[in-house]
Amino acid sequence: MAKFKPAPPVAVILGDDEFQKSAALRGLLDSLLPPEVDRAMALSEFDGSRSEEQGGPTLAAVLDDLATLPFLADRRVVLIRDADKFISAHRDRLEKYLHAPAPTGTLVLVCRSMPSNTRIYKAAVAARGEIISCAKLRGRGLVDFVISETRARGKRIDYPVAARLAELVGPEAGMLAGEVEKLCLYGGERPAITIDDITALVGLSREEKIFTAMDAAGAGNLRRALDLWNQVITTDPDAVYKAVGGMAYIARRWATAHRLAASRMPLPAIAPKVMMWGREDELKAILRRQPPGRIKRTLAAIADLDSQAKVGARSIESGVEALFIELATQPA
Repeated sequence: MAKFKPAPPVAVILGDDEFQKSAALRGLLDSLLPPEVDRAMALSEFDGSRSEEQGGPTLAAVLDDLATLPFLADRRVVLIRDADKFISAHRDRLEKYLHAPAPTGTLVLVCRSMPSNTRIYKAAVAARGEIISCAKLRGRGLVDFVISETRARGKRIDYPVAARLAELVGPEAGMLAGEVEKLCLYGGERPAITIDDITALVGLSREEKIFTAMDAAGAGNLRRALDLWNQVITTDPDAVYKAVGGMAYIARRWATAHRLAASRMPLPAIAPKVMMWGREDELKAILRRQPPGRIKRTLAAIADLDSQAKVGARSIESGVEALFIELATQPA
């Protein structure tokens, strides 16, 4: 038989990912106040971003609510959203409270930061509180998040496909979850999300098209590079002014991959570090065709194109095409 887990006297939901924090808060409130509980009677909510004059939380009101016996419920929950200012203003008193918290109250603090070496963090841990960290996802964590969200909706997604989605959408968990939801609906009864689904539904932003075009040229696929570049300038002529920066970013990413390879790091480990999850074959082709010396010359050529374009001596459109041709047609 599973042991009964008592409700914590304090719960801290911290971090910079608002989507994860919202999900964690929903789960926490559901566990503390199950459906049969009338939350109007058992939950007090405060906006910590407001001052006391604006109706924000006062320490006296918070402590009084925590000490009030619950009515038709096992406990009272006091929730303070955006609690950073409140915590800073009342740190000493909150630490003192956590040494002897109300037996039927749970204080929920939603904040951006509470370092683990602070006294209040240690007091929360000592009081057997619950600490939920919701930092922005990075690297493999993004891919694992996509896989988890897909499984939660009853579907499957292979790691390279999840990695591609993360690369296209970016590091915002909320946006990723939304795209997974759309992909699952788009797939209908099919059990898995495929790369074709992502291509059809998510597509590429103009910046991603520039990145992908540069990688294609570096790997020797000139037709794809020029096709993507034509899509960029056809759909958004202003995008050419961002192209030079995007190309330099990708060239520096290649240089980073070379440095990691020189340290004997295997290619499957390098690919995620340069945002090329599941694209080891393409990365291998790029590194073979674009050695470090050539990458340095490419970066110099990109800088030269930028300088010439700014004084009207050369068009970015033709300069980008020339760079792609040079990258893609260099002998392997």
